[in-house]
Amino acid sequence: MERERLGTVRGAMAGLLALLLVAGGSVASRAQQASDPPEPPKVAQECGSVAGAATPLPNSAQAIQVRKKLRILAIGSSMAAVLGSGRDGKPPLLEQILEHSIKGLDVEIVNRGFSGELAAATGERLKVEVALAHPDVVLWQVGANDAFALVPVEDFETSVIETIRWLKEHNVDIVLVGLNYIKQLAKNEHYQAIRKSLSRIVQSENVLRITRYEAMEVLERTMRVEGRPEPSLFGQGDAGFNCMAQYVAHGIAVGLYAKPAPKQKVPSKAP
Repeated sequence: MERERLGTVRGAMAGLLALLLVAGGSVASRAQQASDPPEPPKVAQECGSVAGAATPLPNSAQAIQVRKKLRILAIGSSMAAVLGSGRDGKPPLLEQILEHSIKGLDVEIVNRGFSGELAAATGERLKVEVALAHPDVVLWQVGANDAFALVPVEDFETSVIETIRWLKEHNVDIVLVGLNYIKQLAKNEHYQAIRKSLSRIVQSENVLRITRYEAMEVLERTMRVEGRPEPSLFGQGDAGFNCMAQYVAHGIAVGLYAKPAPKQKVPSKAP
């Protein structure tokens, strides 16, 4: 009888201990969620302004919460111009900025950029690359090649949207890096139509876009200082590469801690 009572008491104590551990874990989790997010990395003044609303990156946010690691799959043309140059054997600047800004974060970048590739081809190749790399987020430079190849806007838009939706279905976030600002193409109808198409896609699919064109357009008006490169050449050297890395790092860092937009309530139908 005494042994039975002792067993009952021990069982009750074990159950209570389990409840306390669960409650403690829940409190710690809530405390972690309530803690202030780190300050996003600043963008150097010479790089221009970074505009745009915070766009959540839910899969990436979960990755850093669970394992403090973020795997980025970079794809598209000239990815060196987006990731930033890494000198003396150092990793790309984007990786350095993110790891410096978010304490304890380990960033891994898988660069699968391919020069001259169109959006439709990238969309097909992404399915293989995602299966191989298992990224949390895809960084996709897209639009310029399709504009130069005179791909119909409707075809371009369909290809990009289908790829974005496929990535979302497979729990991968997406960051789009748009077209360069090129002064000679400021009034080119097809180039501008592709750019506007990308803006529509961003709005309809609620994905993060790095507004490179707009930043470079600002530089066109403000960087008329002797000794500096012409804004039209900006982005073709280390200075431009590093600015692009800063734009991307800022957008990703903000997106990691951005709250999802509240779901809209569907009004009930009148009886």
